Amino acid sequence: MENICEVITSSVSSKLEPYFQTLTMTAKIDNVAGIDYSLLTPPTVTAETLDVQLKGEFFSLAHRSPPPFAPPALAFPTDHDLMVYLGISDYFFNTAGLVYQQSGVLNLTLKDDMIPKESKFRLTTKFFGTLIPQVATMFPDMKVQLLLWVSSPPRLTISPSGLALTPALETQAFAVLPNSSLAPLFLLGMSTNISVEVGTRSNRLVGELSLDKLLLELKHSDIGPFSVELLQTIMNYVVPAAVLPKLNERLQKGIPLPLPDHMQLFNLELQSRQDFLLFGADVHYG
Repeated sequence: MENICEVITSSVSSKLEPYFQTLTMTAKIDNVAGIDYSLLTPPTVTAETLDVQLKGEFFSLAHRSPPPFAPPALAFPTDHDLMVYLGISDYFFNTAGLVYQQSGVLNLTLKDDMIPKESKFRLTTKFFGTLIPQVATMFPDMKVQLLLWVSSPPRLTISPSGLALTPALETQAFAVLPNSSLAPLFLLGMSTNISVEVGTRSNRLVGELSLDKLLLELKHSDIGPFSVELLQTIMNYVVPAAVLPKLNERLQKGIPLPLPDHMQLFNLELQSRQDFLLFGADVHYG
């Protein structure tokens, strides 16, 4: 028994302690947010496995406060065909949406030079005037700017059928006057369904968005009444062509996974489960 205790003590000192010393507990993502990967409970060690429960929560660097929702209970699989499994719940992603939306950084100004040159859609009063004549009449031969922002924290749902994001957006359209000041045209509400693809690259979690559905609502008009359906085709083009590429560029930079130093994943498998993503992989350490 004494020899067994010595072996266990030696293994903990030589393997487990260095493992946890290199495991990231917090990670700064940018000037807005960080991720808390701290341990929730002491690790559970068996003859075959080491189970670790990590927090997985985005927090504001400026003002940290608890999210107004709780993480779900995860039905984690018991099979162990691969060396390591990692479950990431929708709580992780939704704390990110909460932090970034409350920080006010989820906004984007679209200008005509951001639209592909070959496009027939232009952010000009002349083009908008083909659909809403009073735009061209009131503001002839001027550029148009669109300010888009997320009006409430976006929510990601994860199910066996995939990942879906349903952000509520608002868009304010302006005419750019000759003195560069902005004249408001109209305010739109936009309800969207967005599909999300998630993967890993260099031990970082990356994602890509694609638009499934976009519905418009006219919230306010400074140019008189018009049918919002006239703008549906424009926004169906502008959001995938100019908005999503900006978001995907940021998502492709990725966020760090809670892995020890010198650990590389291969044979990666990814499954969408109820309320969480399950990553499985083999590991090369060194």
